[in-house]
Amino acid sequence: MTRSPGFPIDFPTLLQATADIPGSPAIDDYGVPLAAIHRHGANMLNQDVYWGAHLKAAAVLDTLLRHPWLEHSQADAAWAATRAVLTINGLSVAQDVKGSEVLALMRDIAGPGVPLRHIARALRAWTSEGASDGASEGAADADADTGADTGAEGTADGAGDGTADG
Repeated sequence: MTRSPGFPIDFPTLLQATADIPGSPAIDDYGVPLAAIHRHGANMLNQDVYWGAHLKAAAVLDTLLRHPWLEHSQADAAWAATRAVLTINGLSVAQDVKGSEVLALMRDIAGPGVPLRHIARALRAWTSEGASDGASEGAADADADTGADTGAEGTADGAGDGTADG
């Protein structure tokens, strides 16, 4: 089976994916979602830097979660945008994924950070081909618990490391 390089999402799609976040948080920093769009769609020497849907989704989750950009509910928005990347690429989050698993990954990302390939691996384990997404939609309900709105900075290593993704 040939693996797809994955399709990136655009800015309007990201905004649409996050539009239903409870409390309708205002965007405080448009640079962060724009950075997420450009990061996961990055291309160098005519090759995708993040190859495959899971690695692209991991780049979006990492960027949106680690850098403050909303007045609140940053983790919910980051997860919604991540699911949008997966959905556009024909993947859905499995119904049996526990919110606690998603929150644990988000805490790791927002705290010490994790390599992008680790995030992609978790997303790969939680997804399958199909359109029945909806599992763990509210998995990120506790921004304060993830530390996502604390402005934790840093970069995840493993970006562009040639990790095959599908």
